[in-house]
Amino acid sequence: MTWAARARYFWLGLASASLGGSLVFLGLVLLQTLDAPSGAIAAAPGDLPPLAQPDGHLVRFSGALPPVLEGTGLLVATANSAPDLSFLPGDVPGGVPVVTRYLVPVAPLSAGVDSLSMAQLTSLLAPGGVATWESAGGIGGRPRGVVLAGDAAASAAIEALGGAGSAVTVPTYDDLFALLAKPGADYLAFVPLGELRPAGIALAIDGVDLARGTGETAEWPFVELISVVPHTAAGRDALPAVMARLAAPLPRVTRVVATGDILQSRCTLAQIRATGDWSAALRGPVGEYLAAADLALGSLDGSIQDINPPYLCVPGTNLSSPPEVMAALTLAGFDGMTVATNHVFDCGIEYCGSRAFLQTLDRLRAAGIQTVGGGRDLSEAMAPAVFEVNGVRFGVLGFDDVAAMDLEATASSPGTAPLDDDYGEERAAGEPAFYRPASELGVERFTSAIRLLKAQVDVVIVQVQSGTEDTHVPTARSIKALRAAADAGADLVVGNQAHWVQAAETRGPSFIAYALGNFVFDQTHTPEHTQGYLLEATFHGSRLVTIRMLPYQIEERYRPVFAAGALRLKILGDVMTASQKLPVK
Repeated sequence: MTWAARARYFWLGLASASLGGSLVFLGLVLLQTLDAPSGAIAAAPGDLPPLAQPDGHLVRFSGALPPVLEGTGLLVATANSAPDLSFLPGDVPGGVPVVTRYLVPVAPLSAGVDSLSMAQLTSLLAPGGVATWESAGGIGGRPRGVVLAGDAAASAAIEALGGAGSAVTVPTYDDLFALLAKPGADYLAFVPLGELRPAGIALAIDGVDLARGTGETAEWPFVELISVVPHTAAGRDALPAVMARLAAPLPRVTRVVATGDILQSRCTLAQIRATGDWSAALRGPVGEYLAAADLALGSLDGSIQDINPPYLCVPGTNLSSPPEVMAALTLAGFDGMTVATNHVFDCGIEYCGSRAFLQTLDRLRAAGIQTVGGGRDLSEAMAPAVFEVNGVRFGVLGFDDVAAMDLEATASSPGTAPLDDDYGEERAAGEPAFYRPASELGVERFTSAIRLLKAQVDVVIVQVQSGTEDTHVPTARSIKALRAAADAGADLVVGNQAHWVQAAETRGPSFIAYALGNFVFDQTHTPEHTQGYLLEATFHGSRLVTIRMLPYQIEERYRPVFAAGALRLKILGDVMTASQKLPVK
């Protein structure tokens, strides 16, 4: 069935639905000239032609005046004054239809899906059906529809798909997204494009992904329409200004992608060398996906230096790489890299103090990759990297709570950006900081840096190395730190260090991922050491609206390959199961 035929089918379904005289219709508009282009910004009234005509004629209308046109000088037609324009719901003969609102189907993170076919979407809500998230390639049971009270368009979408009988009505969008955020939630909602939040995963339908800005916008099936019917010359003259005000603008989309731990060292290095291609680790779909991101951020858990030969495939924890491995990082288009990690001082077969660390900074920066979380002194280590993308200023910070008690920068010496205000208690205890209780972690300096950056940029992203290894469940100390970052204003908080994937959660408008797993590394102690996911965060302007997890498996101890089927669901399931164990916020 073509999109146009599907739209007509959907329209007929709505027309036959019992909508009780609602003024809202949904349908597909194949009018390229009326669709706002991707990246369009809503025009202010002063940017548009006046609705009063040059000769002083005041434009009169009949029908329900759309709220966006209130205060524009249009007058209600009376018995003694014929209308120049009429506003009618839907696509009507003689009228010019315009999309006034886009709706997006939204699933819980725990459903494990971000894309459906129209057939799958319909079957999930069909009355008496047996379709589940699992049957649609995800995790979990049969969803119930959830709609905002008074939102006739969203209710109509649920009803047209057959899910009205089991739908839940909520009073606010806060309540709607709170339902979606519950562990194991089985809900499906239709949400206006401008109301998306990271607690719900925006769904692509038949390859058209409105929220993430891919596919043909004109083929999006869930829209609210108004037809403007001109009756007079004055009405026809006013039509362009009216349509410009009515047309729903599409947001400017920015996709940020973050990775887990990158270590092109030891057996990974030996494997890369054997291929004869220094870009081999990230040559292919995973690297191409990263390169296509608007902003790609990595976590480098080792040094890149030519001071000493690095170890190859031998046991040990000295994780250093030769300069040639930069080829993979540049091929994948990394824009930023946190060096707030515990192996950035490693220097191959001989100790070389801070020289390997400083050379790592220089090599990354020379390649156009901005660094955070480390520097020649504390001021540089705490400094953010700022990226301007699509007119939005993204500020990134990096912090280390794993080795900073030994490697932290000072006012006069190089090192990593310390997360704790003071590691005195941890040093006195004589064990690594990440084993110590959350009560010993001071976050005043940490949160102050985030608040300061938030006042200077539009979006704040914080990368943190924290917690213990080989577990899906973050420590209390990690939870304290990453939640504090969100509470201080970070929009996206990305943790690493576990070498396994860990829990994820939303906190207000922010999203927290506690660990993304290994990305390029040779660990094979458990299957989990070879598994991870790329975290994609989509922003509309400066607002985080949805996320997506793209699981992969590291093959041959060096090359991440996107996962599918049961493996994909296993990795996502590890994240979801761990997320259910997080303490109440």
